[in-house]
Amino acid sequence: MEQEISINSKDEYFSDLVNRYGFSYAQGENTATLIPPKELGSGYIKAVQASGDIDIGIIDLFLARPIISYYDNYSNTCEVTYCFSGHIFYSETGITKANLNKNEMGIYALPYSRGMTMIPSGKRVCVVSVESKKPFHDRLPYTEKCTQYDDTSVKKLLHQLVQPKKANAKIHNYFSQIIENNIGRELKNTYLDSLGKVLLSDLWQENIILPLTGGKRTVYSGFERNALLEAKEILCDHYSSPPTIPELAKMVALNEHKLKSGFRDMYGKSIYEYVRSLRMKNASHLLENVDLSISEIAGMVGYVNTSHFARAFRNEYGLNPSDFRLGV
Repeated sequence: MEQEISINSKDEYFSDLVNRYGFSYAQGENTATLIPPKELGSGYIKAVQASGDIDIGIIDLFLARPIISYYDNYSNTCEVTYCFSGHIFYSETGITKANLNKNEMGIYALPYSRGMTMIPSGKRVCVVSVESKKPFHDRLPYTEKCTQYDDTSVKKLLHQLVQPKKANAKIHNYFSQIIENNIGRELKNTYLDSLGKVLLSDLWQENIILPLTGGKRTVYSGFERNALLEAKEILCDHYSSPPTIPELAKMVALNEHKLKSGFRDMYGKSIYEYVRSLRMKNASHLLENVDLSISEIAGMVGYVNTSHFARAFRNEYGLNPSDFRLGV
């Protein structure tokens, strides 16, 4: 009987496959590939680091005996897995009969999870996963609420998302493009990065933001969602001196109305509110540096007038910056 090993990261999973099951491991520039030994089966497992924001995982195996992995305190951001053929068995604490079958997907956004997965033998299993890495994940709305995991409605929602669900044609096509694209090597990672971000943004909007806010469902094209995501990233990078709305609209090739309404629909805040929250969040980190004065911090996050900065900070945190620094 094989020894039971609990893993809590992707690296430990790969190590488990190599050490316990005899997979060979090859590391490329942005890709790791694992091949099973002949006596175990055929196919491959591939992990692609598309960018600092997106990881892609592909399992395409035909096994002579199943592979079982136990995980405990496994750290998650948001991972979406889609099954093209065969099926994968898994159990998750609080979830029963959560098996992923053909044309089904699971959304895993629990901050930590515990359970078991099994890739069965005797049939081809092909699944594709898209995972948000922390820099991108932290920019999605309501990730802090999901990570804190102290709200009953949030807990219930995240557990519901683990349950397999049929994917619509749009989601199926996103995943198909990931494994069937013929993009050249020079652009492949950029292409996968963009696809992954659009896919996760679509699913996050539909399955996290709308249920938590009770918002209405508005249809946006893939181009529009990508443009709104790009707008958010521009604001994150330039929050202390952001472009005007007309300038931002030109930068992402959307009209101003679509930019403003779409941004609020997708992220739950107006552009102005979002920039202000970014400024205040960064200001709260800067206040930990006692060598910086309040006026210096105000200037660093984009405020010329210190009193305007202090008012905005009070509105955000309920404290003056000086009191926040002192932990009052």
